[in-house]
Amino acid sequence: MLNQTLNNAESPNSAKINQKPEESMKFDNYSSHLSVFEKVFSTFNVRHALEFGPGKYSTKFMVNRCESVVSVEQDSCEWYNNLKSQISSPNWNIIFHQNQDPRLIFNHFDAAGKKFDLVFSDGAYQTRCLVANLALERNVPVVLLHDAEKIWYYKWNLLNIPANYARFDFRHNQGAMKVTTVLANDKLDLIDKWVIPEQDRILHIYSSPRQPTFQMLYSQLAVSYRPAKQKTIDNPVE
Repeated sequence: MLNQTLNNAESPNSAKINQKPEESMKFDNYSSHLSVFEKVFSTFNVRHALEFGPGKYSTKFMVNRCESVVSVEQDSCEWYNNLKSQISSPNWNIIFHQNQDPRLIFNHFDAAGKKFDLVFSDGAYQTRCLVANLALERNVPVVLLHDAEKIWYYKWNLLNIPANYARFDFRHNQGAMKVTTVLANDKLDLIDKWVIPEQDRILHIYSSPRQPTFQMLYSQLAVSYRPAKQKTIDNPVE
């Protein structure tokens, strides 16, 4: 059954969903990542996306903008059926993959030669970090993490970020102050200059579950750790 579902996801019709743009809404914690998504999609050419943990905001956002989207629901059959009833689009496929290894999903698309421009990890807590690492191993240009502030619960401390990637953490300044992380291997200079409404760029500082986790505003870090000017004959430092 899984193979049949995955086969249907390999070559979706490239026509985009004919829906109205996302309606204006009051903030809630489930939409805290959308402003980061908007920056990502305005910076990168995201044609094919894979998400673990489809949501009422992220899925429609991507279906409205991508040629193909594959969503993997790992927890709730009820939520899987709910989304299927809400979204009907030839460029979208949803898979119910409860209590199974996400390697099966990635390996299937590897065998089919299917590549993704973006992977969003927002699914089952046991596999969120694993999904991100599997995407990074495949050199996916952009990997997005939701709820990145919950380092120990989602085991984000086990991220294996390759040397050609950079990490950018953005904290929403409303509600539960959720953190969305962007892991990217291209256009790093552009991301470094992003200014996102209601989002603060931060740096996470942590060592072990028994120690507190700290968040430092990136702007403060830049001031605190700005390299001192070197004393030269032409530019003496007092």
